[in-house]
Amino acid sequence: MPETLETVAAPSFQGSEEEQRLAAQVWALLRATGRFFPETAPIRAPLSALVDYFAQTDPSHSAPEWEAQIRQSVQQNPHVFILEDDAETGTTFVITTRAGRAPTPQPEVDVAHMLPRRFQDAPPATAVRPRRATPTTAPAETAKVAAETATPVAETVVDPLALDEATLERLIIDELSQSPEIAHFGDQWMLEEDVPRLSRGDLRRLRDYILEQGKPLSDVELVEVILGIRQTSPDFSVYQFGLNYRLAQEGDFEFVGVPGLALWTTKGAPGVTTKRRAADIGQDYRFLLDEPIPTEAPSEPVVDHVLTFYEHYLGVLPYDATLAPLLPKPVLPDQRVAVLTFESPQTYETFPVELRYPSGNRGGYLAGFEAFFQANLVPGALITIERTDEPGHYLIEFLPISPRDEKLLTLDEKRNRYVFRQVSYRCAVQEQMLLSENRYPKLAGQSPLDERTRRSPERVLAVTFERVGEQIGTPAQPRYMALLDDLLAVANVERPMTAELIAQVVHDHPDEFSADPDAEGVYYYTPKEA
Repeated sequence: MPETLETVAAPSFQGSEEEQRLAAQVWALLRATGRFFPETAPIRAPLSALVDYFAQTDPSHSAPEWEAQIRQSVQQNPHVFILEDDAETGTTFVITTRAGRAPTPQPEVDVAHMLPRRFQDAPPATAVRPRRATPTTAPAETAKVAAETATPVAETVVDPLALDEATLERLIIDELSQSPEIAHFGDQWMLEEDVPRLSRGDLRRLRDYILEQGKPLSDVELVEVILGIRQTSPDFSVYQFGLNYRLAQEGDFEFVGVPGLALWTTKGAPGVTTKRRAADIGQDYRFLLDEPIPTEAPSEPVVDHVLTFYEHYLGVLPYDATLAPLLPKPVLPDQRVAVLTFESPQTYETFPVELRYPSGNRGGYLAGFEAFFQANLVPGALITIERTDEPGHYLIEFLPISPRDEKLLTLDEKRNRYVFRQVSYRCAVQEQMLLSENRYPKLAGQSPLDERTRRSPERVLAVTFERVGEQIGTPAQPRYMALLDDLLAVANVERPMTAELIAQVVHDHPDEFSADPDAEGVYYYTPKEA
């Protein structure tokens, strides 16, 4: 049985310590590019491409300085590299092999149809135009990792004949992503030299038009209206790709589209606003970063959700393990926001919603429901969200009931106090999440927690015990007992908290909280001594 793995040791390098390090990085980059080549086959890379790579990854040196350093390092290691000038194009190439030895002349062999060559070489220009886009995933930093980890140790290389199609596709995309000659946007690829360019005037007109319309606009509309290219034109897809690729490199524009629908906005354009800063809401949902998100789409394109007070008041929904699989994934690796449309068949309205993806130490969430929630729902309402076949378009529905009047919790913003007010509503609710005066009378007159307290799940849980728990201790040694349903409903007045997060807080702070070993869903809180 032929082996599918081989072990190749990095060569030893000559020169100063810095020259050896740089030579090792250059060799690793070329090896990553020629990973499917035979061991002794020449691997060629333009010196200018290597200069561009190092200048981008380490801007402490200018491009001319990097060129001089690369030349010096390569020339110090003639047993590994060859510098070759192409007289026709004036291009200087750095050449090596996967074996780490300078290549020797080889007899002419027709390798155009060999499997490794087909996987390594980019398709012809006509095959990488947008109209023949190749599905892909977010590019991996293959070459960068190879350069940063280059050391003279044994390395495992996978035989291309042993890889499945998905792995081969990923490896090819990784390589194409590192090539400055190839332009890509999302799952589309094209030779960079063939991509239409946008003038300063084009960019100004695009920005002014987006601001004038006051909403994100599609690439189709922008190409037609501003660039003047009709959809019936045979070059429309090329200009569509060119607009997306060029705008992605401009700091004044932001991509907010979804797979199948490219949308663009610009600085100064209106967006979805909330009563609390977007960064603060992201911090509130930070705990969701520890929650695994399923990678597969749900079997049914619909999910149910029970609305909390926090979500109803701010008009948001969590990007959690239930909702996230139903929502579109980012098109670009650094995409922050996607603009969706939500339609309510029951109220005959459609409105924009921003999906803010998790980033850094902030969790993800959906924003833009405030007006819809306030007009039609109450905290505790049961809602259904359904994905449609139209990219980025969703349906939101609730179960209508006969009018019901009840005193429910609300925030008096002028007095900054929680109060109970008579409310008439027509939506079905989950009773244990309904914040009525009959269930939680002690909430009346309470003030919202300060920002520092609200940031801490354990402090919020402690306050929630005091607001809804039963005092089972003594005045000198207070102790509270509460049911999980009550803790869940009232804790979500101040910040997002799931049953899992409450259980985790109880587990992590045994000096204050505990779970009843004999009764499920019963918890205790003993305040620390002052």
